[in-house]
Parts: sequence; C-alpha cells; structure tokens
Amino acid sequence: MAVRTLKLQIMPNSSMEPHRHIDAFVYHGINLLDLAGPMQAFWTADCYHSKYKLRTLSADGQPVETQPGVKIAVDGKFSDWNPRADLLIPGGHVSGELQSGNLKPFLQQAAKRTNGARIISICSGALILADAGILFGKPASTHWSRASYANATYPEVDWQLDQLFVNSGNIYTSAGVTAGIDLSLYLIEQDLGSAISLKTAQELVVYLRRNGGQAQFSSALSLQAAGQTNIARLSELILSEPEADWTIEHMAKSAGVSPRTLHRRLKEDIGTTPAQFVERLRLDLARTALLKRSSIKQAAHLSGFGHIQNLRRAFHRNFGITPSEYVERFS
Repeated sequence: MAVRTLKLQIMPNSSMEPHRHIDAFVYHGINLLDLAGPMQAFWTADCYHSKYKLRTLSADGQPVETQPGVKIAVDGKFSDWNPRADLLIPGGHVSGELQSGNLKPFLQQAAKRTNGARIISICSGALILADAGILFGKPASTHWSRASYANATYPEVDWQLDQLFVNSGNIYTSAGVTAGIDLSLYLIEQDLGSAISLKTAQELVVYLRRNGGQAQFSSALSLQAAGQTNIARLSELILSEPEADWTIEHMAKSAGVSPRTLHRRLKEDIGTTPAQFVERLRLDLARTALLKRSSIKQAAHLSGFGHIQNLRRAFHRNFGITPSEYVERFS
C-alpha cells in the first residue's frame, strides 16, 4: 500500500486550487465499498500529489454501521459540511435516509453552488439525490437493480441505467460499487491529470478507467437477471445471427410476443427500444471480437454491423469513444 512519505514527482495539471475538500455523507446501512472505494482512490492520488482533504460526516456525528456490519467513525455532523467541498453520497440501504430526509436540505443547498464544487453519488446514492429534487430533468445513473424503483418513483429524472457513470453539470452519478472507483479515477484525471490517474489505478490494481458510457453489463445478461426467459432466448437468436434484419416484427415473432409487448418489456426491464437492444447486442459481440484481437473490419462483420462506419457510429453513440480507443483502454 502506498504511504504518504513516498510521493512521486508527477506534475499535475497547472492552475489548480491547492486543495479539493471531499465530505462524505454517511448513514446507517451504507455499502462499505461505495464509500471505501472512492475514498481509497482519492487518498491514493493524494499520495502522489497533495490535493485532497477527506472527511466523513453522519447525521449526529456518531459512528455508523455499514451493510457488512463494520462500524466506521466519522469526523463530524452533516451540519459541519464545508460549502466549498465536493459531497460524496454512497449507496446502500437508502430507505431510512429517504424517510428521514436528513440530507435533503444540504443537498438542495449544495446544488445551488456556483463555486465548482461537485456532488458525487455512488450506486443507490443517486436515489437520495433524486429524492432531494436535484436530479429532475437531468441524466443520471444508478445500480441496474434499482431500475424499476427509480423509473417509477422519480420519472422526472432521465435515468440512463445502462451507463457506468453520468455527468450533468456539477452532479456526478454512478452505478454500483466498482463503478464508483471508475468515476473517482475520472475525477482524479480531471483534477490532477492522466499520469496521476494512471498511477492511482496501478496502485489499486484496476483498469486505468472504464469509460462512463461502458455498459454495466451485457444486454443479454440484463434480460436473464430480469427473468425474461423468452426474450433472453431472443437475445441468443440475435447473437447467433447478428447480420439478420431484426425488425421489431421479426423479433416479436421469434420471442412469441406481440410487437407492443416486446417494446414494453424491453423498455421496462432494461430501458431500451427494440432497435437499441439489437444494436447493444451487436456491440457486445463487437467488443468481444476486438478484445480477442480481431481487426475493426473483422469485428464489424462478425457483429452484424457490416461496415466499419456503422460500427464506429454505434460506438460513439453508446460509449462516446471509437473502437480503437476501446481497444487501447480495455485490451
């Protein structure tokens, strides 16, 4: 583990503030990794260049018990928060916090800041932000298992539940657990540059950073998790014949449902249209081919996109990067 007495001489981005304060709001039932992962990433980055000042705050200043049963001490109360600090909201069993509303006034006040301070949520922490009303009309992500609840309870939010993390102004939301580390590495890169982000990732023995547009997992797996066996079988057919003309009528007939039912199930369970579903299955195949060292042309053919330009457009639309950039990051 890195120690603070061994700081590497890596030049960060210039014209930065001397320090960035991060106040983590914790409550009973938080997911320990939702807190520990990002805090460890920021602490490790600070070992290479002094930048971050970290604190944990609870409603009453008393220790809180995490989901695994581990109790953690805190540095103060919610009311002690620093108006210039980034706020970190971990996920977990959020029902108690939603009922109490302890965080709502602080988050609403923080959302109005214009000093560049950020609000960062991990996993179901986004539901606390949504409950405070500060995500309304904004894109956001959270753990895939919260899809039905998030869409039903907070329909005013533009939930992008197939994304690892999403940025909207000074608000950053991420999917579960390890996606919080991905988001933290992204923020470290913004604050201190790619060299320190890379050294931090190496110290944590993780990828440099998965792109925010990287899907939480494959489209086929998400259907299996949702229990949609007939549509899961459809995904297997599409994966076996990705080059076929998968119209909604063709898909519905193969799944044994009506086009209307197919559209509804895909929208409710994984938040996609039939056309988007086909594209994402093809992207699953293309990513696999690229990571197995296929050329971009071969990947386009094997995944059913046909032409390289079709594959590039799909990558940019879904991930915000090119196939070549994907290979550089993940291979």
